[in-house]
Amino acid sequence: MARRVALGRFFAVSALQRLLIVHNAYQQRGGEDSVVAAEVALLRAHGHPVVEYRRSNDDLAAMPRAQAAVQTFWSGRTTREVGELIRRERIDVVHCHNTFPLVSPSVYWAAARAGVPVVQTLHNFRLVCPQALMLRDERPCEDCVGRAVPWPAVRHGCYRGSRAQSAVLAGMLVAHRAAGTWQRQVARYIALNEFCRQKFIEGGLPAERIAVKPNFVEAGPAPA
Repeated sequence: MARRVALGRFFAVSALQRLLIVHNAYQQRGGEDSVVAAEVALLRAHGHPVVEYRRSNDDLAAMPRAQAAVQTFWSGRTTREVGELIRRERIDVVHCHNTFPLVSPSVYWAAARAGVPVVQTLHNFRLVCPQALMLRDERPCEDCVGRAVPWPAVRHGCYRGSRAQSAVLAGMLVAHRAAGTWQRQVARYIALNEFCRQKFIEGGLPAERIAVKPNFVEAGPAPA
């Protein structure tokens, strides 16, 4: 019988499954990068075959802005490399963390073409807020939540104070909503808490596919 290991109560996978972990690393290491490393270590510690596909935002320094904008919408490199990895490593499940900007949503379509389900951890609010944090001028802002076109983010230049960069992000969201990427190509979403889950439901993600699995830290030995 296949041994089973659970990450939280909701993300259980067979030890016989082969996992592809996808993550677009940030230029400055942060919480998401640490979560990915911790989950990979935990899965491997319990015997799961784990393959990693990583890209880094360090590559943006040598990339023309127009090319970076195109990559945000669709990456031919990601499609090609992830497709090859799935076939070569006989991947059963693709688990995505950050896909912005270089991995891009094309990773979901590469997995779909290979017939492999995708799990997406929602580390931030990028799918409902181009700025990703639902903050403007250091105050909570939900102006784009539930809107078909997140125009307020463009008007206010919410992403890095730039209307142009905000427009790229807003355009990416609109394009992939129209293509059905978020609705059809992701089998399961993981939110970090119930509040986040509700906001994503308000933003249009399918409620029945969003589970809650908090982040974790590995506990040290108990004090004597």
